[in-house]
Amino acid sequence: MARFKIASLAASAVLIGTGVATIAPAAQAEASPKCHVWEKNTTRFSGWCDGRGPASYRATITCRHGGEHQGQWHWLGDRRGSTAWCEKNDRVASKWQFISG
Repeated sequence: MARFKIASLAASAVLIGTGVATIAPAAQAEASPKCHVWEKNTTRFSGWCDGRGPASYRATITCRHGGEHQGQWHWLGDRRGSTAWCEKNDRVASKWQFISG
């Protein structure tokens, strides 16, 4: 079974392999690519990240009323971008998540 590393700017990484998730320090995660934000307001967080696949990125937003929501996964360098949004104007945080294969 393939192993994937999921990293986020929240200083943690998760290794997923045989169905068991393990938390690893961010120092073990690969360096984060440069991302370009199109929109960041109280409702939406969107943009795209440099690089090349098969590594991928997506936008993630945390809403005061509704928890965390994720945008679409796209390969690094795919300028179609990823958008995450809150249904109300209540964004409290936003970040990029990455997967490398």
